[in-house]
Amino acid sequence: MKGSSLVRTMACEQTSSAASIDEQQKDLKRIDVMFLCDEWKSSKGGLSTFNREFAVNLAKTTSDSIKVHCYVAQSDEPSREDARQHGVNLITARSVPGSSDPLDWLKIPPPELPNPDIVVGHGRKFGTPAYFIVQTAKCKWIHFVHVFCEDLGKFKAAQSSSVDTIEENEKKHKSEIELCKAADVVVAVGSRLQQKYSKCLPHVKVEIITPGILENFSSEGKDKSVVIAKKFNVFMFGRASFEDLTLKGYDIVANAIGSLDETFELTFVGSSPGEHRKIEQWFLNNTCISRNQITIRSYCNRQDELKMMMFHESDMIALPSRTEGFGLVALEAISAGTPVLVAHESGIAEALHKVEGGKSVIVESCDAKEWAHRIQQLSSLNPEERENSAKLLRDNYNKTYPWSSECERFKRMIQDLAESLPVNGMFSPCSTISFL
Repeated sequence: MKGSSLVRTMACEQTSSAASIDEQQKDLKRIDVMFLCDEWKSSKGGLSTFNREFAVNLAKTTSDSIKVHCYVAQSDEPSREDARQHGVNLITARSVPGSSDPLDWLKIPPPELPNPDIVVGHGRKFGTPAYFIVQTAKCKWIHFVHVFCEDLGKFKAAQSSSVDTIEENEKKHKSEIELCKAADVVVAVGSRLQQKYSKCLPHVKVEIITPGILENFSSEGKDKSVVIAKKFNVFMFGRASFEDLTLKGYDIVANAIGSLDETFELTFVGSSPGEHRKIEQWFLNNTCISRNQITIRSYCNRQDELKMMMFHESDMIALPSRTEGFGLVALEAISAGTPVLVAHESGIAEALHKVEGGKSVIVESCDAKEWAHRIQQLSSLNPEERENSAKLLRDNYNKTYPWSSECERFKRMIQDLAESLPVNGMFSPCSTISFL
């Protein structure tokens, strides 16, 4: 009996050892992908939200061939645990002596992953840290573009007469182009940016990724049958920096609401601490909206609060930007199944042209009268009709731009780069991708 037991024990140990070896071999075959970003929580919106959603979906759809890492300037244990649950390895940068700038900290490859094979960067902010990592680790680099600075410069306001925002954004645009030329692959978020950058980079193939539905915002719907609201509340979300107030088209919707009767109200979520009254005064001075029709709230950096406003408080969400690289706020609203109207000069509008029913939420004008007309049309529908239309748009968007297809496209980009890496020397058979 003892001999038989010993044989079984040895067999189990051999099986366990073989399984461990198999796992190690799988890890060796995986391409390491490292995303660069501020944080994991998405509290800053924009790049953080895109970075997290893309990392999560990439890990979900390519776990057999790609290991996704996210290199961030700061994190806490809940963030690290959330990343682990989604199959993403979250790495936090160490501070650099003599520098309080987290972007400097991200320029040094982490000890946990000293030789990533591919870094992916987002825009100018994370492009330079990605470049530094490439120089140290001798890896490949995928660079994402999210905005077109020359377009922004046309509408940004200057805080002083000595600042020329057109010239300033021309310089930013040139910096972005330099980063694109230095990268191994350039990827635009949405077709609008792909078209614009393709013209600026005639010898570079600009790839495209269109973000899919954001699962954190998805909901089965909201019950509006309990109370019949007498007011129609339009919400706008964004950061209320002085230079961006006109760029983001906040005045367009405020003028639209102001031209309607007082059953229409506007809630702007985006004020910095201590700036509420100043932002309210900007609206009162620059638009025809009345104080009774507008409510100013703080910028929202908690997704649970943002979802609550989108699900339960808003009747409609507006993205009236005079120009917008993509427009993740609108995608959050679509994901939430909340009615939305978007400006035609936005990347999300370009994407919606390919979605069944998508054109119905695009406003083809910056004229406040047209926005007022479209808002009135939405308000004339009962809540159930609005909700059903919004949920149908969400379903159709998901069919057109499923994350699985977008991640498969990205996987092919990664594999093409991985094949160009030497097997010997400093490179492993795998590649690492970093998101800027």
